Amino acid sequence: MRIAVDARPLAHPHTGIGRYTEALLRRMAGSGHQWFLYSDRGLLPRFDFDDHVQLRTGNAGPGSPFSLLYSQLVFPRWARGDCVDLFWSPRHHLPLRLPGKVAGVVTIHDLVWKRFPETMMKSNLWLERMLMGPSLHNARRVICVSDFTARELSREYPKLSAVCRVVHEAAETVVMKPDEQAAPVPEQPFLLFVGTLEPRKNLPRLLRAFSRLVRTTDLPHQLLVVGARGWAGEDLDSLARQLDVVARVELRGRLSDAELRALYQSTVALVMPSLYEGFGLPVLEAMQHGAPVIVSKTGALPEVAGEGGLLVDPLSEDSIYRQMLRLCSDRQLRASLSARARQQAQRFSWDKAAQQTLAVLEEACTDD
Repeated sequence: MRIAVDARPLAHPHTGIGRYTEALLRRMAGSGHQWFLYSDRGLLPRFDFDDHVQLRTGNAGPGSPFSLLYSQLVFPRWARGDCVDLFWSPRHHLPLRLPGKVAGVVTIHDLVWKRFPETMMKSNLWLERMLMGPSLHNARRVICVSDFTARELSREYPKLSAVCRVVHEAAETVVMKPDEQAAPVPEQPFLLFVGTLEPRKNLPRLLRAFSRLVRTTDLPHQLLVVGARGWAGEDLDSLARQLDVVARVELRGRLSDAELRALYQSTVALVMPSLYEGFGLPVLEAMQHGAPVIVSKTGALPEVAGEGGLLVDPLSEDSIYRQMLRLCSDRQLRASLSARARQQAQRFSWDKAAQQTLAVLEEACTDD
């Protein structure tokens, strides 16, 4: 097969979709098929593929509106010139003007735009509303990253049930390079949040629940918040000052995989009370290192966490507070959850995900 891929996520390797795209392509590129990676801009030097992979790039800058023009006008022209059999988009939208003979496959990570539109940038919300429906209509197969996302999609688009395939994400095993340094680990025990700082992550409730933990107990725990600032990110520094927990809350920003690994291995628990997640890679990454997790009882997080975590109502600061208190106070519970977290993480594998994704692509290409 000659397979074209919307490779724009590779220009954003630290995002969830960027990590997903890179993990699968690195494994599928050696499958014997011919791959064509299309991007509106150049990719980072670390993406070095073999002779089975050709890269076509444009010159759009970060945040450029021309990204949409490339995906909808230039990608179809490249696909026609490369005589591709199939086009796979790992990021919700297909080029709508693909040649009729080209089979389309699209990966859907979540339906945030349907469930929590107020937590999205208006430009991204507009793109989802404009492109997801037609992309799904044109797709020969739809890959969902969780059973939860598949159920969401089937409710919104009942006719797609027959072409939906669930392929779970996974977490990479991170090995530190000789020249890399681990992130400094606090001397005091600490709770950890990892993710883009944006409204959907529910960080103000997390900080308020943590401030209650500080006020009402003598526990010495700190809270580390790791992640790049997203759109409309709340002013967490100001909120921490208002709650009088500045000395106990540390905003680390974006960290490398090796730096994150050190924190995952040392944290009391990852706390992720998101309003909505289609999967939740940080949860799986944390559990892979034996960290218990405290996650929302909504979305795909219970599916990912399994028996390795505690569930909270993301709309209840009291619920978040009580589960943090419970885990911080009970060493035996932490040990039990840590063991179960490792077992749960072993159920997910990028090798398996790559095999399943490739099978879906091959299925789509042979389904006339």
